[in-house]
Amino acid sequence: MRSISIMLGGITLLLPQLSFAHLVTTRLGEFYSGLAHPITSLEHLLPWLALGLLAGIQQRNTSRSVLLWFPFTVATGAILGGWLPGPTWIQTLNLFFLCNLGLLVLLALRLKQAVFVLLAVVFGFTQGFANGVNTLQGSDLLLYVCGVTSAAYILMALVTAVAFCTYRRSAWGPIALRAVGSWMLAIGMMYGGFLLFAPGHALTGSN
Repeated sequence: MRSISIMLGGITLLLPQLSFAHLVTTRLGEFYSGLAHPITSLEHLLPWLALGLLAGIQQRNTSRSVLLWFPFTVATGAILGGWLPGPTWIQTLNLFFLCNLGLLVLLALRLKQAVFVLLAVVFGFTQGFANGVNTLQGSDLLLYVCGVTSAAYILMALVTAVAFCTYRRSAWGPIALRAVGSWMLAIGMMYGGFLLFAPGHALTGSN
């Protein structure tokens, strides 16, 4: 009897089963896929964190503006990214943003509100476009975009709030934020160097 049970168990393990990376069998599967996509990829997560840190350094009204404009432009970019093929240079542009945002945090620069909003708008659009999925349609695409937008708002709100309080209420706060900015700048430069010498990548233009 025991040998029969072992044999049946082995047969069960050998039977192929369907697996779904994006939880397509659940009602809100694409929403959770969109929610997780930008925060599980360092090329998206690190620049988002850098923008949140930079927002925390700004004046109160300027910091609040990112909570509106960044999610809105991420949603716009994700919708267009779901309809249009992604250009090869979009990743290069986002890497450029990572380096520059890290540098701005390192320098602890306070920008004019109009300049900061423009930065958040352009960056949000390119990030949303890079997160677009052109294999989804209709309600699936809508759920996915809602997930990406929710991730943009939640992450930006949390990071901006923490950075805003840390920068002002702790003597070591400005030093800590600038140190994190230097790390992000270094990561962006190292990643850019890696991509520059990676064969077949957008930065090299080779196949």
